[in-house]
Amino acid sequence: MSVNKYDIDEKDTKFAFKNYMRGLRYLKKYKWQLIVLFIIDTIVMLSDLLVTKQTQHILDNAVGSTDYLVIIKSIIIIIGLVVIFIAFDLIEKRRMLKINQALVIDIKNDLFTHIQNLPFEYFDTRPHGKIIVKLTEYASSVADLITNKLLTTIFLILNMILTFIFMITTNIKLTGIIILGLIVLSIIFGATAKLKRKLRLDINNKYSNYSAYRVENLRGMETIQVYNRQEKNKEITSDLLDKFFIARKRILPVGNTGWFSVQVVDHIVTTIIAFLGAFCLYPEVSVGIIVAMGDYSARFWNPLKTLFQMMDEFIESMTYLERILETIDEPISIVDKQDAKDIDINGEVEFKDVSFSYITGKTVLDNVNFKVNKNEKIALVGETGSGKSTIANLVCRFYDIDNGEINIDGTNIKDIKLKSLRRQITIMQQENYLFSMSIMENLKYGNENLTNDDVINACKKMNIHSWINNFPEGYDTILKGNGNNLSDGERQILCYARTIINNPKILIFDEATSKIDTKTEKVLQELTKEMIKDKTLIVIAHRLSTIIDSNKIYFLKNKKIEEVGSHEQLMSKKGDYYNLYMSQKV
Repeated sequence: MSVNKYDIDEKDTKFAFKNYMRGLRYLKKYKWQLIVLFIIDTIVMLSDLLVTKQTQHILDNAVGSTDYLVIIKSIIIIIGLVVIFIAFDLIEKRRMLKINQALVIDIKNDLFTHIQNLPFEYFDTRPHGKIIVKLTEYASSVADLITNKLLTTIFLILNMILTFIFMITTNIKLTGIIILGLIVLSIIFGATAKLKRKLRLDINNKYSNYSAYRVENLRGMETIQVYNRQEKNKEITSDLLDKFFIARKRILPVGNTGWFSVQVVDHIVTTIIAFLGAFCLYPEVSVGIIVAMGDYSARFWNPLKTLFQMMDEFIESMTYLERILETIDEPISIVDKQDAKDIDINGEVEFKDVSFSYITGKTVLDNVNFKVNKNEKIALVGETGSGKSTIANLVCRFYDIDNGEINIDGTNIKDIKLKSLRRQITIMQQENYLFSMSIMENLKYGNENLTNDDVINACKKMNIHSWINNFPEGYDTILKGNGNNLSDGERQILCYARTIINNPKILIFDEATSKIDTKTEKVLQELTKEMIKDKTLIVIAHRLSTIIDSNKIYFLKNKKIEEVGSHEQLMSKKGDYYNLYMSQKV
């Protein structure tokens, strides 16, 4: 698996219209709202165009006339059309905003739902900042692309078509000038679109890199301050921002060609229409027609200016959409087999010739074999990097093994539904997370069937009920992100309690009490003996004094299990386990 860092650009995507069509599927459930919106916008455009038509009528028929009734009637019609335009325009904007907000929610939900089911490998190989930027800024921009930008594009094109029809019916010769201008602009757009996309992808990559570094630094702020890395990190951040701004500067010359070209062509065409109308076609063409064609020309080019500006935004948003679809297309490799089943776990765990590697060609476990009987307590010990935590992750099937079998009660874990497996196996990892919610909600996390009384009774058995009630609001005390308003020991106690309260059949403790003092650790273990006596325990520990009562101890070394036996048996062998244990006693 390849690793993407904060200073490595993501691979460029290729434009495919099918990606845009996939994005449009989000509009399906809003089709009737969109139809209503289309009708409303048509009314807005027609009322606006009819104002110009009515103005032409006044210039050609009412100016110089003594029939004031005709003038008053025309003015009343214009006022009525303006009122209709304003009222329906407001309705359109409000409806558009509601649909856009709904789509943002739909896209973010789909993306987040998919990300939650991706394997650990996905998060191991990507900076979290690059994932977060897709969930936030990219999703909002894409929602705007397939609602506001799409509908605005349709309405602008419809506006241009209706304006074009009004122009043709007013004077076909002057309309031909506008067609020539449109051809020139189409050539300019075709010549610059591919380059704009390439430059826009570079901007997105540079911003994603900056976001990745920013999030990583926020997560490691304590470490940054401990090692006095502020100035160095500031330099790196400045460098990443410089690269981002340089990428933005590169697009400015080509990015401005669109609206600038429309502006120039607009003025040239409008001038030619006025000149030809006044000096070549008058009086065959009336003043009213010349004025109307000038107004129609402005109405035709204004949407086109907006379209050219939106084309740049379209290119940008398309690159965002491609990144989102790329994430949604990321395979969920850890999935249920078609015939996977729910089982009630008894607690027997067996590894048969299991081999595993995080990175191809770099084996972590090589033909590992061991068996844990129901209600047995076993311990995994060994040097750092020997694969102890890997075994814990494999039992929960956070990763799939390369070779061999992992069985629970004689059933291959690949034949067990993931929800069934993980509901009955709980792992307390080396680094646990406490959420920004109450202590009670954190203790119930992952088990919606627990009542407050269940939690309180369990805490009383663990003798931490009084300790929790000493917090400002007891169980209702809101924790900061990852329990930052607690000490490391307090966080570890709550995570330990949450693991026990979840009441699984198989408990895995991966350095579960490493941040708790020895005295508190012994008290907790003594108090929870009754609560875990009918469970299978797999304990990973560096502090060997905590696992001497294990039924079996497995010593991992060189990707394999080198020694196995009870504490007394391993001590009598005077091998690696003995040496490690004695080094801790000194």
